[in-house]
Formats: sequence, structure tokens, C-alpha cells
Amino acid sequence: MRYRLYIVLSVALTMAVMAAAVAGATTAWFVGLCVALLVVIALLARAVHAPLKAAENGMYLLRDQDFASRLRPTGQPDADKIVELYNTLIDSMRAERLKNLEQERFLSQVVDASPLGIAVCDFDGAVSSTNRAWDKMQTPALTRAIDSVADGTSATVRVSESLIVRISRLWFMDKGFRRRFILVERLTEEIAAAQKHMFNTIVRTIGHEVNNSLGSVMSVLESLADMHADDPLTAGAITGCSAGCKNLVGFVRGYSDIVKLPAPIMESVDTARWLTSLRSTLAALAADFGAGATLRLTLPDRPIPATFDPMLMERVLINIVKNAAESIAAGPSATPGLITVTLTQDGAACRLAVTDNGRGITADAAQRLFTPFYSTKHPDRGLGLMLVADILRAHRSSFTLTTSPATRLTTFALTLPPATR
Repeated sequence: MRYRLYIVLSVALTMAVMAAAVAGATTAWFVGLCVALLVVIALLARAVHAPLKAAENGMYLLRDQDFASRLRPTGQPDADKIVELYNTLIDSMRAERLKNLEQERFLSQVVDASPLGIAVCDFDGAVSSTNRAWDKMQTPALTRAIDSVADGTSATVRVSESLIVRISRLWFMDKGFRRRFILVERLTEEIAAAQKHMFNTIVRTIGHEVNNSLGSVMSVLESLADMHADDPLTAGAITGCSAGCKNLVGFVRGYSDIVKLPAPIMESVDTARWLTSLRSTLAALAADFGAGATLRLTLPDRPIPATFDPMLMERVLINIVKNAAESIAAGPSATPGLITVTLTQDGAACRLAVTDNGRGITADAAQRLFTPFYSTKHPDRGLGLMLVADILRAHRSSFTLTTSPATRLTTFALTLPPATR
């Protein structure tokens, strides 16, 4: 570097000036040496000042985080080396910053589009940012479920009859400190599909074995009935065995009907008019199964269109009203039975609620009513509500079944998709 040469020259000239002064050199030599020394010192100052100025300018730009500006070469070799180093460094920092911004934007879009509910907390543990899925999921029941999960763990929680979620409360390092984040994943459809697959497999296996076995047994029983037609005692025993076999076939066929449930044929329906056409059928169900219970329809004065399969949804409503009537029959006999079917508009969708004053359901039973082979009525196969749940899931309808602790009224509420235009 040139400033080293200038330092050496300045030291040598200084010693020469001192030697000339001591030796009594002529004025011309003395003045010449002094002028040379001043020139070298000036060059030394320029050689040192230019790099320092370049470094100072670079520090100002770095302090202001100005990654777009570059230093211009000065023509001074030492300063230009610093300028080149700074420009290379700033180009690298700008590229790294652009890469981080692009990755941050990409991750932000992924998080926002994710079906998982995601919430990031600040250093005090309060939620500071969320995605759209989180905002749509939030309910008081889900908030209580999240609070019940310990930090650093994951748990699967049934929030309601139709909502099962996996909640994870985890953390990541930010500036040397832990920051919590929460993940909420819906598992309802996956669990329901797994249960349905297991149920279908079991039913097909049982149906195959029972039908093959009972086919030959019933054939033999028919032959024996013809052979012992003149023996009343033997014929009666054979007839009883045949009836038992037929009942078992009917039992298995009931489950097979669930497995063979057809896909819904969606159409636009005036829900109020559709309910009115079912009034007599539902009233008869309430009276027959509910020990004379009364049915009341609460309908709006205007049409409420919705999109659903009217045949399948009729089976849903019949099963719900039948269960409500049976609950009334099993409840206190002193209370007159009443089943209320209410239709309301809920935003773009319509809401259908069936309320009864029967014996109600417990919280534990409410969480298991829609699972295969479970029923609160003994003996019972548990097909009714399982059929209802399958049809409603095929319609992508949300539904709940709860008993109010205050009124002791049980309500089955479901939503129907709005009519397509």
C-alpha cells in the first residue's frame, strides 16, 4: 500500500533535514529537503484520508440500512480497495435480504392458506398474529379446549359432537427467547372416514358369513318342516328356528343398508314448503312413538331455499323426530310431550332445529351418539343417528345435538347449504 512508502519516505526526509541542519548544508539543500518532506507528508495524508473517508461513508450507509446505494471509486488505489470490498459486501447483503423477504412472503402465504389454524404468540404468551383458518375456527368451546392443552404437548380433543381437533402448543426460538405458537387441525372428517371404513368392512364380512351360513340352514329347515308337518311340536320348533334366522337376516340387512347409502342428488328446494308437506308424517311419528306427543312446526312466512337431496333429508328428519318422540316416551309421563321443528335463516344458509322435552342426553352420551354400534336405547343397533350423521356429512352440513342444562330441552340443530343460483 502506498501510505507505507510515504511513511518510509517521510521518515527518511525528516532524518535528512535534521542531518542537513546539523552539518550546516547550504540553504538550497535545506529548503529542497523541507519542500520534499512537505510533499511526501501531503501525499501521506491523502493516502490515509481517502480510505478513511470511504470507510466512513460505508458505515453511514450501513447504519441507515441503505442497501441500494454503492460507493464510487475515487481513483486512489487504497481507497478503491475499500470501495470494492464494501460494494461486494453490500451486494451480498442485499441478495440475502431479498432472499429472506421472498422466503418470509412465501411462508406467510403458506401459513395464511393452510387449513390448519395457526396462531403465533408474543414473548408474553398473548396471541399476536393468526391465519384465516384460525379466525374461522374460533369459538368459546375451542378456546377452552386450547387452554386445556399443556405447553409443549399435542392432544386430540372433541370440541363438539361434530368437531374433533388436534391441538399442538409448541415454541420456536426468536432473538434468543422462546415464542409460542399454536396449531389446530380438524380431524372430524378423517376420523369419521376411518370409522366408516371399519364399519363397512365389519358389515360386509358379517353379512357375507351370515348370509352364506343361514342360506343353507333355512333350506334345511324348510325341508324338515315339510317332513314333520304332521308333528305339531316338531313343526313349531322348526318354525321358531326359521323365524330366528329371518330376524338375523333382517338384522344384518339393516346394517347393509347403511353401507349402501346412495350419494345425495342435490337440488334446490323451498325448505318451508318441503317441511309443510311432511307435517302429517312427522305428526304421526310424534304421536305413535312419543305416547301422544304433539308436533309443532315454526316456519317463516317467506320461502327459504336450500340445496339438498329431499329424499335423503326426509330420512334424516324422520329419524330425528322418531328419536325425539322415543325420548319423550322414556321421560316423565306427567309432562305433555312436545316436539318443535323450527326453520330459520342463518346468513346464506338455513338452520333447522328439532327440539323436544324428553329425558335428554348426558354429555358423555352426546359425544358418542354418532359413532357406530352405540345407542342409549337398549336393546338397539344404533343405526338411526349413524344414518343421520352419514347423510349430513355427505351434504357437508354441520350439526349438533345438545341438552340445555337450564331448560332441559334437547335440540338437534343442523344447517343446510344455500340454494345455488
